[in-house]
Amino acid sequence: MASTAKARPMGAVPDAFMGLLQAQMKWGQQVYEEFTGSTAPDFARGWNDWQRAMQQPIAAPRPACHVPPPCWMPRKLGDVVSYACGCSTVRVRITINNCDRVARVVKVRTDGVEGMIVTPETVTLNPMRRATVEVSYKVPENAEDGSEHEALIWIEGAHDHVLRWTVMVGRAGMDATHEIAVDDCADYRHHWYDHFYCVRPGQAGRGAVNG
Repeated sequence: MASTAKARPMGAVPDAFMGLLQAQMKWGQQVYEEFTGSTAPDFARGWNDWQRAMQQPIAAPRPACHVPPPCWMPRKLGDVVSYACGCSTVRVRITINNCDRVARVVKVRTDGVEGMIVTPETVTLNPMRRATVEVSYKVPENAEDGSEHEALIWIEGAHDHVLRWTVMVGRAGMDATHEIAVDDCADYRHHWYDHFYCVRPGQAGRGAVNG
């Protein structure tokens, strides 16, 4: 029966080289003790520790820091899912907080599904004030069971915020309301990753109301 041992392209050379290194370490230990009159450190033990360390897997380096998306990218609010049947109404109530030092006009709109109603579509918020906007959708009576209606809800203030809303149609659906909170805050802190086109202090910024 043929041997299944893995072929060694260098034959016995690695073992011979290892024996030479061990002999040199032993010789160096003896020379150290002869010249100093004290016990030499255990070189062989250090060599074994080094061998074990080299056999451990090397972890991939982690990035030093996280770089957020550019200032012009929308800020994601996550996903919400509603389960409804034909003729039922589902809603998303969005409480928008203007945590800036200036008054701001905030617009809310939907994209992707016809028949969604935004009330109101525009709100003017004084500094540190908040307001609630409701987005409602009445599922058509002839909506097919198992169908999905996916839309994006955009909140456009100091920044763009986007929420993904999916309405799942089925026989066991019911009226439902989701509550979402949005802090629309201008970022006045200077970061090393900032871009020159980002709104900085001294600029009123998009949607700001001139008093």
